[in-house]
This record gives sequence, C-alpha cells and structure tokens, in this order.
Amino acid sequence: MATSQPAILGDLQKYQWYVHMSRTEGADLDVIKAALRAGQADAAAQGVHLCLLLGPSLADDLGIETGGDFQNYPGYESPDGSKVAKGTQEELLLWLHHADKDLIWEVQHTMRRALAGHMSVARETPCFIYKNSLDLTGHIDGTGNPAPEDQQDRGIIADGVPGEGGSYCIAQRWVHDMDYWASLSLEEEENVFGRTKADSTKLDVQVPRSHLSHVELHEGATADESTPKRGEMVRRSTPYAFHDGTVGLYFMGFCKTQAPMRERMDAMYGHNDHETDAITDYSTPASGSYYFAPSVEALAAALG
Repeated sequence: MATSQPAILGDLQKYQWYVHMSRTEGADLDVIKAALRAGQADAAAQGVHLCLLLGPSLADDLGIETGGDFQNYPGYESPDGSKVAKGTQEELLLWLHHADKDLIWEVQHTMRRALAGHMSVARETPCFIYKNSLDLTGHIDGTGNPAPEDQQDRGIIADGVPGEGGSYCIAQRWVHDMDYWASLSLEEEENVFGRTKADSTKLDVQVPRSHLSHVELHEGATADESTPKRGEMVRRSTPYAFHDGTVGLYFMGFCKTQAPMRERMDAMYGHNDHETDAITDYSTPASGSYYFAPSVEALAAALG
C-alpha cells in the first residue's frame, strides 16, 4: 500500500511556507537528491510538516511515475484578453507547515542552502491561517472540501493505479484588490462566491458568474446539485500579507487526476461556454504551477 505524504491530508498548521525552485545550469541531480533527503530528515526531527512537490521535468528525471497525464501549467487568459492567470511553472515546490513559524523558516532555509548552486529560488510565500479559516475577504475558505473521511479517495491516487499514493497539485498566489472588494454590497459579495458570508451556506440560486458555478463540478451541468459531484479536490489554501501591502490567497488544491484542475481554470477564464468567474474581477493570480506530490515510497526510491 502506497502512503501519501502526510503533510497533504494531515491537520493544516497555523503557519505555512512555500518555496518554488528550478535547476540551474549544470545542476547535479545527486546533490539535489541528497539535499532533499537531508531536508526530510531535518523536518521529521523538528516535527515540521514537509511536502515535496515536483514539476513534470524533475519528476521525469527522478523516474517518478505520475500516471501519464501530467502537464505544465500553461497560464490562462479570457477570450477578450482582459483576465489573465499568469503561468510560472517551476520544477520543485517545498511546502512546509507548523504551529511555529521559526521552525518552518529554519527547515526551508537549511534546504535552500543545501540546494544552492544546483537549484535557484524563483519565489517564496509565507502564509498563515486567518481566524477560523477565513479568506482576507472575511468569507470562510475551503467549505467545498470533501468530508474528511472522503479526502483520501478524492485527493490521492488509489493503490494499483500508476502514481499510486501520489497527488496532483495546483499552486497559485492570488492577489486581492481589497479596495474593489470593499465597494461591494453584502449581496454582491455572496454572489461572487455563491455562498453566504456568515456561515458559507450555498445559495439556492447561483448567478452565472459565481465561483461555485465554475468550480463545483457535477455530472452534466457544473454546480447542479441534482447530479453527483466529480473531480473533487482537497483544498489547503491560506492567506498571505506582504510588507508592501500586497495581500491575497495562496491556493493549493490536490486531486487524484489533473484534468479537473485544468477544466476549472478554463471555466474560470471564460472558456467552454462559461462566462468569466466573478472572482477574477477582484483577484488575479501572480503565479501558477502544476505539481505532483509522489508517495512516501516513491520519493524514497527516487531519492535513494
């Protein structure tokens, strides 16, 4: 039985750190493997939750089985060009979370030093859980997650299937326009998400541009509760706030196949007979990547 990396489905801790990296010219794969093994050992010794996520090129070079349908994040654009989700595919994502921010900083810093000269940092984002898992807009985030007892089935590739124990991931840093958001009435806010603000109850009537009408996939029409859900994801999203005033949401979604992630992005950006998602009026992805989180066993075999 393949084991998913515990950081994915375990309890999400108060603080998170995301570090995106890619290989430099002349990088030594053996040095990278050794650095990742050492990082895993350091994280385990300090009780830090560490997940190693690989882009398509690094997964291939490490001999990781990903199931055959693993694509780079291409970036997305609405048909009229007014809405853009920037694509910034990298080869490695270090995702760490823990109740103590100092420990996750230390583990990722040590790993970066060990990888220096072989992998360079493209960007990093420290995040935090805001109140009772709120987005900075004040709306509850992650309400649409599968029930805890269903998350293994929805988010992790089953045993006996290529890539077993692994998971596909979408990672995006969304930048919020809080001034625009403050201009909306409560009714307009709720129609953006398709849920009430107070308790995240799904609205009986979804406007065509609601977020739910784009991302809650059902057999047949999206967001049609009369038919079964499909392609569900396990979300692990958290807010961030930079010192320059930039704020937003770091979106992480895990799924046992990648295609539903691509389908959601196409829908949000106005393709396949959808209007653009209303979320894109106030929030814009500054980065976007697809990754694969191999099983514990697959990583151990690949890293040596």
